[in-house]
Amino acid sequence: MSDGNSGKHDHLVWAGLGVLGGLAYADHRATVAKQSRAERDDPDGTAAVSEEIAELLQDWECPGDCTEDELGRELASYLDEASDWEIEKWPRTPHGTPDILVSDLLALELKVNPNKAERDRCVGQCAGYSRQWVTWIVLFDASASRTGALQDLLTDKGLEQIAVWNF
Repeated sequence: MSDGNSGKHDHLVWAGLGVLGGLAYADHRATVAKQSRAERDDPDGTAAVSEEIAELLQDWECPGDCTEDELGRELASYLDEASDWEIEKWPRTPHGTPDILVSDLLALELKVNPNKAERDRCVGQCAGYSRQWVTWIVLFDASASRTGALQDLLTDKGLEQIAVWNF
């Protein structure tokens, strides 16, 4: 037997489900908004290039005591020899000039032990790149505190999708 109260609070349940659905949709929209154009246009390609380049970076033997330009040439040469992806060094694009662009899908910005001004400039550069490509920052000889400060700055600016590698 029913006590007559079974439908009394149904509207609250439906309202709660509506709020949860709206929050999930808003979260999804925010995630999609942070994706680069490359991720939206070619999700499989960006996933494949990201996976392979991440593996190659983990295996790379970073040469010591080099300038940023020398490191860029060394890393680009290594990636070109070790993968089948197209590797471009310092391509001039409408979105800026990343140090390395991998198959028009992944931008790598290299910095050697950047000071605060260089980190701030790097974040600005990468914010522009990340609209078009998956974007990673590759640091050399940076202390843990400088790496952490850069990651915090990216998060504070809503750019936590930009990965930071430190050698």
